[in-house]
Amino acid sequence: MLDFFDRQTFNTDRVADLRGNKIAAATSLLLARTDRSPQDFAHELELIRDDYSTDDDIYGLKATRAHVPQLRKLLTDIEKRQLDRRVIATVQAYFPANVAISGTIPVYVVVMGNERAAAFVRRVVWKDNRPFFVGDSEGEPIIVLNLTRMLEFTNDVNAQFIQSLTTLAHECFHAIFGLYQQSSETWRQYHQRIGPLWSLAEVVQNEGIAYLLSIQLQIGGQTPANQWFDATSRAIAALNGASKELLAPSISSDRARALILNANMSGSFQGNYGASAGQRIAYEIDTRLGRSALTETIVSGVRGFFGKYDTLCSQNSDLPRLDAEVLKVLEQ
Repeated sequence: MLDFFDRQTFNTDRVADLRGNKIAAATSLLLARTDRSPQDFAHELELIRDDYSTDDDIYGLKATRAHVPQLRKLLTDIEKRQLDRRVIATVQAYFPANVAISGTIPVYVVVMGNERAAAFVRRVVWKDNRPFFVGDSEGEPIIVLNLTRMLEFTNDVNAQFIQSLTTLAHECFHAIFGLYQQSSETWRQYHQRIGPLWSLAEVVQNEGIAYLLSIQLQIGGQTPANQWFDATSRAIAALNGASKELLAPSISSDRARALILNANMSGSFQGNYGASAGQRIAYEIDTRLGRSALTETIVSGVRGFFGKYDTLCSQNSDLPRLDAEVLKVLEQ
């Protein structure tokens, strides 16, 4: 892709057909909640390389074109400092030491994608070099990391590397958690449950622990700012409202899907309430009960995650509480 924008290669179809770019382009359309023709991505590549104006930038290509030298520098730093080894060491601390989790997780490093996702995990089955996105028990988990998003807030390559480490470790947690769930009878039984509330609850736990990992890498052993506690308290209130809405018998499938998708839609607090609430829950468990207690919730699942936090709320009146009706359903 960088060679393409530097005019060192002119094969548009080859660039568009790279597997990482295919997944990033398809996910960009999902996040933008729109659909395009199969040829649209290649067409946009050529337009933006040649500096033609476009109506929108769904694939995030304008930022790529504007930062090719910086992206080359960051990519060299990532290769030199063995990002993969650092990621594994970070994530390992959150899983049970007595459980063997093994698997290969493909990671595609790209330099484009929708602004709402710096990285993501999707389960993919390939057919004729086309990605088909499947459910939790199918395909292989694939991580896509968009380096362009690492350049947004700093020009310092070391800070960009730390952001890359934080982002990739976050997504690697999701992928390894998925591998663990496949081998866990508790999680297999959980996935047999039907109902949107259960889907939302899993998003909250999965994203919550992954975002806790991210913030701990960013601030080390320091306490988050007061604004973080205020924002996550509001997120728990929003989670209560969305959860009760999901319990309503009259809710439509489209509305339920939107609530679950919006629970982890980065870019704004309003579109990230589930992940933000989960991060606060994971933080309180980790800080007040210890890492072993948080690890136990990976084994025990949603009940353990919400149950431990509810116990903390009973002991600490300053914590934002979860809705009692929602907790009752999740305990079943």
